[in-house]
Amino acid sequence: MPTYPQQLITSLCEHLADRLSSFFCIEHKKYFEEYADLNGLVSDTLWEYIKNETQKTEINSVYNTQVKMRRQKRKRWVSNYESLYGKYPLSDKKNPYYMIWHDHDHLMGSFFLKLYDAPDVETVIENYQKKLDDWQKNDKSLLIDYPLLSNRTKLQVKTSFKNDLIINLIEIILESYDGNIENYFSKKPDILLDKPFFAPAKFSVPFKESLDSYVADLVNFDKDDTTFQMLVSYDPSETPNVEKLRVFDPKDNQILMTLINHINLDFYESKQIILEVGTIAKAINSRPNKRLYDDVKMRLHNMARTGFQLYKKDNPNEPIYTFSFFDSVRTISRDGKEFVAVTFGNTLYESITKKKMISVTSSNYNSLELELSRLLYHNLQKERIALSTSSVPNEQGYLYKTYDYSYFQRIILFKKKKKADNILLITETLQEFVEKAIALANFHYDKEQGLFHLYYFPLSDDERADLISTARINET
Repeated sequence: MPTYPQQLITSLCEHLADRLSSFFCIEHKKYFEEYADLNGLVSDTLWEYIKNETQKTEINSVYNTQVKMRRQKRKRWVSNYESLYGKYPLSDKKNPYYMIWHDHDHLMGSFFLKLYDAPDVETVIENYQKKLDDWQKNDKSLLIDYPLLSNRTKLQVKTSFKNDLIINLIEIILESYDGNIENYFSKKPDILLDKPFFAPAKFSVPFKESLDSYVADLVNFDKDDTTFQMLVSYDPSETPNVEKLRVFDPKDNQILMTLINHINLDFYESKQIILEVGTIAKAINSRPNKRLYDDVKMRLHNMARTGFQLYKKDNPNEPIYTFSFFDSVRTISRDGKEFVAVTFGNTLYESITKKKMISVTSSNYNSLELELSRLLYHNLQKERIALSTSSVPNEQGYLYKTYDYSYFQRIILFKKKKKADNILLITETLQEFVEKAIALANFHYDKEQGLFHLYYFPLSDDERADLISTARINET
């Protein structure tokens, strides 16, 4: 049976309602003996009810169905209780209060009082009836809080617990991940991590005109004498009306990752994602205005007409690397709302379908405040995963590796050309990772050697289960 990420399951268990966690802990051996722990039951319950339908619309549908079923079951239980209580005497096993009558008949008074906190059967029944009335009136009440749950069969108790469980799990998913399980992770295709596609701050670069595009040099790599270049297509019949080209910034990065988090099964056949513009805008600002909606559309169309290439300085006519994000972007209207239909380019599509992705938890990603930190996080995670498969932790339990300035220059597009200014930016962002205990336990920069010394946290057991297999896929 397919499984969900272990990190997601553990997080869901940590946020589960206390009443459900306590019930499992107390009743584990009696009702759920086939599960080693709560994580296993949560994973199986998610798969039983949701399977691969991880998007908000499908999850909302499951939620509404299960809430309706719980309401109906609550009514049936109350109706069944009233029927049996009115039809059979207390001494009949079919009466809901038979066990109470039996205990009163067979136990010493002190034992009965300790067990039911009342001296006689009549008082105990009155107390139960009040609890039943409160339980019935509360539409949020759990099935496992049914006052006479002990009268239900083992199978009824298990299915009722799962009904309560899936409702609570979906509530967590709706609140924490906007109803989309895929939002637990912030995922980035591995192919985007080894080139400086994005800058931590927006800026423009001078360009020159080619046959049908504006061309701008982004970075010159001295070590291997190569240049990384951006190309923006235009119609040659139109008069160029731009002074400089804008590089891709953190907003563009967020737009791309939001699209990837909303991939569904249709994407694997069509290479296309159709998503409401508002969904993308809200990933940038929880309260977007019309200007942001327009900006999102403009950026998407700009990403579609922008390509990148890497070439040797002594041979600019023969690129050694060419790449573009999208083949096309189309804005469409449906039911009064605007959507974008984005068709991915073959290279990016292949990276996604072959699961050559690096994942970090969205909670960690969103807690990073510096734009450079967000751009750098997936790269640090990639390094952390690689070190976990190839290195042994040091005496302090950390994974260690050194980097020179060129490593960061190859993955981040810096606005300033002065090396000292960029080293200061890198130092500030690494400090944020350390202070928030995300990926890095410590670091220091050796000015004389020109080296960054990074100390990574090793992967947790859950991370190993989720990420190591992905790393092996990336190597194939």
